[in-house]
Amino acid sequence: MNANLPLIAAFINFIVICFADSLSPEMQMYWENHMVQPYFDNTTKREVTAIAGQTCQLHCRVKSLGDRAVSWIRKRDLHILTVGILTYTNDQRFQSLHTDGSDEWTLRITSPQARDSGVYECQVSTEPKISQAFRVNVVVSKANILGNAELFVKSGSDINLTCVALQSPQPPSFIYWYKGGRVINYSQRGGISVLTEQQTRTSRLLIARASPSDSGNYTCAPSNSDSASVVVHVIKGEHPAAMQHGINGASVVRSSAYIVVAIVSAACVQLCLLATHALAAEVSASPVARPVR
Repeated sequence: MNANLPLIAAFINFIVICFADSLSPEMQMYWENHMVQPYFDNTTKREVTAIAGQTCQLHCRVKSLGDRAVSWIRKRDLHILTVGILTYTNDQRFQSLHTDGSDEWTLRITSPQARDSGVYECQVSTEPKISQAFRVNVVVSKANILGNAELFVKSGSDINLTCVALQSPQPPSFIYWYKGGRVINYSQRGGISVLTEQQTRTSRLLIARASPSDSGNYTCAPSNSDSASVVVHVIKGEHPAAMQHGINGASVVRSSAYIVVAIVSAACVQLCLLATHALAAEVSASPVARPVR
């Protein structure tokens, strides 16, 4: 039945237009408000992916609304969010937007969270009521710097960091790199380059010929994702814990502990063998007791 509503409404509208001149203003309004049934414009986007913290909007278009009201309902608990342009929830993040003369009723969700994911209905107060469902998927986009959270680099080598903006429904408009709390400035020193590819959502920071002064906390901050950080240590000479592209320091410590245990165990075995040989020699050298007759 709902699929035929646009055709029925268009046919009735055609009849009203044909006979409009012969109807009184009161009769014309009656026809528009009571005889012409509202219907939805199905060209609107019905599934929206939103980034947590960034405003998203659902657009519902209703044709031939007349004097009916449009409401937005949250499907999971049937909670009425808005009626007309009035908000009917204590959560002020939800708001209905409408321009006079327009057939569009928009539900705006400010700072959406993962818990806001689900189905929302645009409902028209006909008898019986008609509704159109919209699905919202709220994702938490998190940047990731490839490799370990702590990186040791030998002085004179290059610092090479690659950042990826995961779960981002749209490519970031920019990706900034910070050292500490300050944006990395290309003019601070030579040998710094940043290559950002929006479509692949990646950014590469290269610092040539690193020195100890380049040590610090480096942060990748895409425009539409949570940031990620890595601690870089630029050291002179070899470093036993981790060198070049982040050998895990904890693994090295565990390996060292295993070596120490092995050495101690070997020493204990040697001491036991020496003690055994000494005891055997002492027993063989002692006089043999003879029985008394």
